[in-house]
Amino acid sequence: MKRIISIITLTALIFGVLLAGPVSAAEDSKLELKKAIDIAKTTFNIDTTSLDFNSSYSETKFGRKLWFLNWNSTLGSGSSINVTVDAATGEIINMSKWENYAVPTKKIPKYTREEAQKVATELVKKLHPDKFNNTELMDEYQNNLFRPVYNNDIYSFFFMRKVDGIDFQDNGMQVQIDKNTLKVRHFSLEWDTVIPIPDSKKAINVGAAKKINAEKLGLELAYQMIYPNPPGNPKLILVYSQKNSSNPIDAITGEIITQPYYGSMYAMQEKYALGGDGGRFASVPTPQEQKVIDDSSKYISKEKAIEALKKYVSVDSKFNMDNSSLYGGQSIESAVWNFSWSYTDKTNNAYYYIYGAVDAVTGEVKNFNISSSENGAKPNSTPKYTKEQCNEIAKKFLQEIQPVKFKNSEYREQYMDAYMKLQNTASYNMNFIRKENGVSAPFNNLNVTVSAYTGKVIGFNMMWNNLEFPDAKGVISLEDAYKTLYAKHDLMLKYIRIYDYNRYNESMMIKLAYMLDNFNGMIDAKSGQFIDYSGKPIIEANKAAFTDIAGHKFEKDIKLLVELGVLDSTESKFDPDTKILQKDFVKLLMKATQPEYYPIPYATADSSEYDRYYENAIAQNILTKKDKNPEACVTRMDASKMMVKALGVGFLADLGNMFVSNLKDANTIPTKNIGYVSIADTLGLVDTADGNFKPNLELTKADTAGMLIKYLTVEKTPLDSQVSENPAIVPLKK
Repeated sequence: MKRIISIITLTALIFGVLLAGPVSAAEDSKLELKKAIDIAKTTFNIDTTSLDFNSSYSETKFGRKLWFLNWNSTLGSGSSINVTVDAATGEIINMSKWENYAVPTKKIPKYTREEAQKVATELVKKLHPDKFNNTELMDEYQNNLFRPVYNNDIYSFFFMRKVDGIDFQDNGMQVQIDKNTLKVRHFSLEWDTVIPIPDSKKAINVGAAKKINAEKLGLELAYQMIYPNPPGNPKLILVYSQKNSSNPIDAITGEIITQPYYGSMYAMQEKYALGGDGGRFASVPTPQEQKVIDDSSKYISKEKAIEALKKYVSVDSKFNMDNSSLYGGQSIESAVWNFSWSYTDKTNNAYYYIYGAVDAVTGEVKNFNISSSENGAKPNSTPKYTKEQCNEIAKKFLQEIQPVKFKNSEYREQYMDAYMKLQNTASYNMNFIRKENGVSAPFNNLNVTVSAYTGKVIGFNMMWNNLEFPDAKGVISLEDAYKTLYAKHDLMLKYIRIYDYNRYNESMMIKLAYMLDNFNGMIDAKSGQFIDYSGKPIIEANKAAFTDIAGHKFEKDIKLLVELGVLDSTESKFDPDTKILQKDFVKLLMKATQPEYYPIPYATADSSEYDRYYENAIAQNILTKKDKNPEACVTRMDASKMMVKALGVGFLADLGNMFVSNLKDANTIPTKNIGYVSIADTLGLVDTADGNFKPNLELTKADTAGMLIKYLTVEKTPLDSQVSENPAIVPLKK
């Protein structure tokens, strides 16, 4: 599968310093403002009547000369059109059209994705024909990039640049098309031409890249804490995961390409403190309250907590205490004393800020951070301590503060040179991950920050849970884990942008890199399956391509449900004429009701995968607990009742005497159901072309697809007018 990083409009412009100037600054460009306006208006057929206009001209540090053209409505509608034109080439770089669009009421778009794709393709061919020939339209299902959502009113397309057949994931053209008008809502181009592109013929082979990956970045056997879905208690499992997942390999030099690393944040300072009411209000505590009271008696005092922290942090009389709080948390293990101090010396332009946290039960220092002018970066000054020296200082500190935990930890190299340059190498962050039974537990660690100027420890953070670690018996070998990995996610050559950060200058370069293609999960060390972070097998987001629906009456409806994300399948057959079971009908109806927010239902030991759908359907009064019968077939009457309730008018349908139906078989329908029949018939949810409702007719899967499409076309707002204008629904007789 392909993996892309979605482009940000005009990333280079945001990154580079824009040398903005007046309109006359365009003297060196090939394109005058008048011509730029003409190109923009002609290309996108812009009607500038009643629109205000303004423009600006900028030159980026990467050599681009750009006209920014802006039209804004004068009628108070808030609509605007923004176009960026390359002043050197006349190319359209960006176009965004914004109108005060109403939230779409129709869930079914007027045009299909295929129709929108034709418009998008024609646009990029017209704007950049030569560039278009060197792109590939990315599959939104393969990349999980633009997930189908029915109340989103745009289709998005990304044409990725290819250089000698290799993906350039930061370059390409992005187009957004309105689903109901096929108008272009957005276009953007990212296409580097000034910065040199490495020659792919000089790349090391994939075998050499895999060796580097295994030695420096690759898989390791590790413990992983997973959080089940539905929510439950977290547990530990054994997995094969990447030691450093975010670093590509330079395909020319074989070196690890470093990315900015921002380190782990120190614990947030809690704003809660324990207090009392002076006995003014006396009451009997609940059992839960009494437990908290009992636990609090086991907490160390504020003075003892400060004493523990001062063993490692120098806080003298010149410091002011800004905060002191005790947070009890949900259990005694999470009780923490939090402190902060500050000191400012205006005479010498010096500052000091200290934050620290101490376990309120054990007295262990959990974290501290010292921010000061003494330890910060100094212009025109060279740090005194190397990374290796800071590493030794960190080890000595850990031996003192946490000797047992330090013994059960291992130093983990962090590829963070870019961050070091950004910080002018003011400090080094050393990370020691937990090891249990010889296996990594990277979610637990000891982290130490050492000043490269003073050699002092200025930061410490401990994350160390009290857990039981399972043994590593029965796991697959590392070799087998690699076979599993590379069978599905190989190392791929890609062109990427790399930003060289430092304090005084920024530059950008293009690298040819080996990157692991679209692997963000883990491999279960016992089953060998790819799993997500809840421990469940990963199901790829595939666009269902059923082989048994061609020519079927409901073929179009089935395909549309797939496009909307309501219907999904990893199977090649849909079995359209098979009777649908209640559990599957409920699942599809609930996904049609709210697919973009719906939680993925995972099976647990005592439930089926359908339980979450039933729970929500029952909560929304779409059916009752008594109605739940997962293996039962669904009749037209059953389906009509659930759909009418899902539309929120079940309360109206329950007033059976309010309705009169003109259907031929209306006399066979109980009075309590006549309201549902009338509403379903009126809204077109069921096919009554022959004048009969056929309430007991069991639905097939294809019938269900047809009904769901009709359900999705119902606009809830005008229901009153539909009711009053249709003779099938009449008011209660007076």
